[in-house]
Formats: sequence, C-alpha cells, structure tokens
Amino acid sequence: MDTLILFIVALGLAMDCFSVAIANSSVSGRVDPGVPLQTAIVFTLSHTVLMLLGFWVGGLLQKMFLGMEPWAAFVIFTIVGVKMIREAQKRRPDAKVFDINSGRIQVVLAIAASMDAMLAGVAMGLVQARMGMALVFVALSVFLFTLGGLAGGSSFGLPFARRTALFGGVFMFIVALHFVARYLF
Repeated sequence: MDTLILFIVALGLAMDCFSVAIANSSVSGRVDPGVPLQTAIVFTLSHTVLMLLGFWVGGLLQKMFLGMEPWAAFVIFTIVGVKMIREAQKRRPDAKVFDINSGRIQVVLAIAASMDAMLAGVAMGLVQARMGMALVFVALSVFLFTLGGLAGGSSFGLPFARRTALFGGVFMFIVALHFVARYLF
C-alpha cells in the first residue's frame, strides 16, 4: 500500500474520533483538566490494538482471497465509508454526548469508535500493507485529532463535528477507489 493511502486511512479513522471529541466537549461544556490527554491516549490505544487484531485476522483470511485481495479491500473500505457517512447524516452529534470525564465512558467510546479501525486492519492484512507505518499514522492522527477535538470542541461547534464524520467516510471511499484502480490498471 502506498504511504499516501495509509495516511488517508489514518485521517479517515481520526475524523470519527475528532467528531466524537468535538461533540462531547462542545455540548457538555465541561472537560476536566487532564481529560483531553487521557481520552486521546485511550482512543489511540484502542485504535492501535483493534487495528492490529484486524490485521492479524486479515492475514489469516488472505489465503482465501488469493488474487482477489484488492476487491476484498475495496468492499471492506466501501462498507466502512458507507457506514461512516450514514451515521454522520442520520445522527445528531448532541444525541451521542456522554460525560467524557468518566474513564469508563472514555473506554466505551474508544472501543465503539475503533470498530472501523478493526475493519480497516482486516483489509490491510488482506493486501499485506506495511502495518508498522499504518499504525504510526493511525496512532498519531487519532491522538492529535482526539486531543484537538476535546481541547477546542466548544469553539468548533456541533455542525463542524457532523462534517468531520462525513469527511471520514469520504476518505474511506477514496481508499476503496484506490483498490479498484490498482486492480484494473
């Protein structure tokens, strides 16, 4: 996988974290000191662990898709993109706001947001992507976007949270189209 595509995957996954962080900090209006850093670490760990799990599963499934790996990756990234866009369009960011100051809530939100990372990891395992580079990109982008979303969420506002979630889905579609182009050309 190209470095640029790995970076786009990381940005797409980080957009969902960014949206959750903005919504939780702008609606509640109260984020205790240290919570943005703690939440960013929890989200980053969750994304990297579940992406590694997905990569491992994708590696196991790779033999079943021999010769069709790009198409399988296309389908997976399309599913993730559609899911992210549908969720962004139908949800109101203020409806999914929790007390981000609670450690339990941080873990639950992180795991929920990391499901897409696991699916992306499966696709990357199928195409034998450079997982080390992908993990570095995902870890850095999720950490920075979650931290930034919580730190500046009240100034960004809820409409911006919804748009960032849409961008995440669009990024996944770009990656899916990359695999189609790669297979056809």
